[in-house]
Amino acid sequence: MLNILSRITGSNRAEKRDAKRIYAKTMAQSRLPEFYGDNLCQDTTDGRMEILCLHISTIMYVLRGHGDTGAKLTQAIYDVMIDDFDVALREEGLADTGVSRRIKPLAKMFFARAKQYADIFDGADDVGALEVIIGEYVCENAENARVFALYGKNFLENVSKQDLGDIATGNLGFPKFSK
Repeated sequence: MLNILSRITGSNRAEKRDAKRIYAKTMAQSRLPEFYGDNLCQDTTDGRMEILCLHISTIMYVLRGHGDTGAKLTQAIYDVMIDDFDVALREEGLADTGVSRRIKPLAKMFFARAKQYADIFDGADDVGALEVIIGEYVCENAENARVFALYGKNFLENVSKQDLGDIATGNLGFPKFSK
């Protein structure tokens, strides 16, 4: 019975499986303790969302260059992320109406930030512009915004060098983050 439902809902599609793998590895990377504290990113729900957004936005930006398959994988990653938000909010005890009210602003913030990152990535490879955005949303001080901006730039370069198969398997080339 579950197999039939999987075929109807598409939960067994290759891009969905790949998206879950990518999301899980990205979530694990985003939760590394070195991103948080000591005038870095606040270890709060909002802070964790910002670090996750930096990673997911970068991956989605690179996937734009991989045609229809990249577009499908991008949508699947977004769907997996929203499903994860839904589960997390329900675990906090929110009912259906509370979940939908909380997910909409999260999705809106994600799209706004993803667009800002994409605009910067489309530009002249300007670490300074990335530093401004990160300084505004991620870091507690401007000095550490540069560290995050360099990390983001390195992550973009690493993922951009990978083929779609490597990305789909979750081998994302996360650079080392150090202050």
